[in-house]
Amino acid sequence: MRGVRGLAAVIAACALAVACGGRPVRTADAPPTAGSGGVPVDPVSSLPKLADKSAAAEGVTTLRTPIPTDAVMALVRRLFEAFHEREPALIEPDLDDVIVDLRSESEPTRPRYTIVNEWRARMKSTQAYEQLDVEAMYRSQDVEIWARDELGLPGRPSRPSSMGEGDLLVRIPVATPRLAADVLFGEEIKLLLRRDGARYRVRGYGEVLPK
Repeated sequence: MRGVRGLAAVIAACALAVACGGRPVRTADAPPTAGSGGVPVDPVSSLPKLADKSAAAEGVTTLRTPIPTDAVMALVRRLFEAFHEREPALIEPDLDDVIVDLRSESEPTRPRYTIVNEWRARMKSTQAYEQLDVEAMYRSQDVEIWARDELGLPGRPSRPSSMGEGDLLVRIPVATPRLAADVLFGEEIKLLLRRDGARYRVRGYGEVLPK
């Protein structure tokens, strides 16, 4: 009720001011207009840009909530689960529309379906993937996750030229590249991950299979 009385008092004051020849009263919600020496003001200010990190010289930015490392590790596991189940559909939703081939220095790109078809052919060629547990394919404690500015230094992996700010390079040493005479994986797998909202997608893939 206190708010209603206050509003009534404001309305009465406005009516009295107009009746006495006073200037119209502008409410707080109405933007100022040009005229009578006033300066136009845009009532809608632009939102700060989103970023993963910010420097003082960049002005006002809104830092995005970091994606937990567990989300990256879960994506890595889905990749190996897809091979274990011999079903590429388990990992396909995590792939970008265009995949960078990290095996070549020129880093050519190719449509997602081409790498999915390659994986499907590999999965169908041998049943050994089913015979090997996911935990035996790779060891989670050996997985390396690198930010862009951490790469290119002595003793560290090289930085892919297609890697952007906020991307991650994931290096996965393969624990069991072979099972008997069957070649399952290369010695290591590299993933280039790019943020897509609150998740990562595979932007690049690199794996050299032994001949």
